[in-house]
Amino acid sequence: MRKRRVFALFLSLALLLCTLPAAAAAGDDWLVPKVREAPAFTDMAGVWCADAVDTVCQAGLMQGRSDGSFGPSGQLTGAHIATICARLHDLLTGGDGALPEPAEGQEWYDPAYASLSQALDRLGAAGGTPTALHAQTLDLLEDVPPDGAVRRQTFAALLAETLQAADVALPAVNQISVVPDCKDPAVLSLYNAGILTGSDQYGSFRGSEYLNRGQAAAILARLADPAQRVAFSPVPFDLCADVLGVDGDTVLLTVGGESVTAELFAYDLCDSLHRGGGTQAALEDAIRNWCFYDAPFRVLAEEIGMGLTAEEQAQAAQAGRNRAGYLGVGAAYWQYKQTGVILNGNMRMLYWQKDWKTGEATYHQELEAVSQALLESAEPTAALTSLNLEAIKAKSENSPICWS
Repeated sequence: MRKRRVFALFLSLALLLCTLPAAAAAGDDWLVPKVREAPAFTDMAGVWCADAVDTVCQAGLMQGRSDGSFGPSGQLTGAHIATICARLHDLLTGGDGALPEPAEGQEWYDPAYASLSQALDRLGAAGGTPTALHAQTLDLLEDVPPDGAVRRQTFAALLAETLQAADVALPAVNQISVVPDCKDPAVLSLYNAGILTGSDQYGSFRGSEYLNRGQAAAILARLADPAQRVAFSPVPFDLCADVLGVDGDTVLLTVGGESVTAELFAYDLCDSLHRGGGTQAALEDAIRNWCFYDAPFRVLAEEIGMGLTAEEQAQAAQAGRNRAGYLGVGAAYWQYKQTGVILNGNMRMLYWQKDWKTGEATYHQELEAVSQALLESAEPTAALTSLNLEAIKAKSENSPICWS
């Protein structure tokens, strides 16, 4: 009797286990299916991106080298990213990620370029107007040499466009509107999806830097596996506080009787320091640039009685809000710059309408005269002359900003 009870209990447990839902297999919740097992690479033990490499190889997005290694620090070329994105698009649209074999006389990467170009071109094939990013990406496929090194900006643009072509919208895990060195909506969409995490506490993109295979694997692994996506909030970077060491409201300069705050002048100053020469020459150059390329539009507009419409004021204010934080400066700087852009365009049109033959030349002559007068009136404040320009130059070199 006892044996029968034990057997009945065992049978009941077995039946119960059979009715429970099975645990999700690895890769079941991935954006793309798991298509194979990752090989045991000879050079990945203990490497920072080992798990990411396993993921992208299982997803069929990347593979190793013929010698059994992966080469995480190896160069990523145009041919590589075209192949990765072509595989990704195929997987996202129901394929198995396998690309056609090259025909006789073709390079190994030619089918990938052809497949990806066709996939991306579908964005405009339905009769709609292709986006600017779409046009740039198609140009990129033609202009980036297959054997040339790839920059982070290039990879991000192709990745974002591939997702759009496959009609894939990733859920947002972050709310990031700008990072210090990037305001590209396509790039920021990858930040907000937890795919890109930046290269420092500020979330700096460093789009001009070259991408290696390990870095690409980390990005693609976050794309493939939602569990690897990163939720974070970048530390705000403030050029005034973090580099100049002053509050943004500090008046550094008076020009034409108007105060110029650190918020408005910081970028011009740091940019001039990076152009070479001594610090005093850089300071003089920054003041000249302000007088000739920032301040004169408002002054001349006031002299001729021109102002912004309510709509234009709203446009400038919105531009300030949209770019606040980019290059480490706030909304006030970008609003001021946008105001100058609008006034410049309006005044050029006004002078041209008055005299289409000589109007634009007259406008530039008057603008030059105003700029020269502003330069002669410029007076640095004690707050500016007391700054340690050498230290500021050194700090800015280590900042997230990519200087011209």
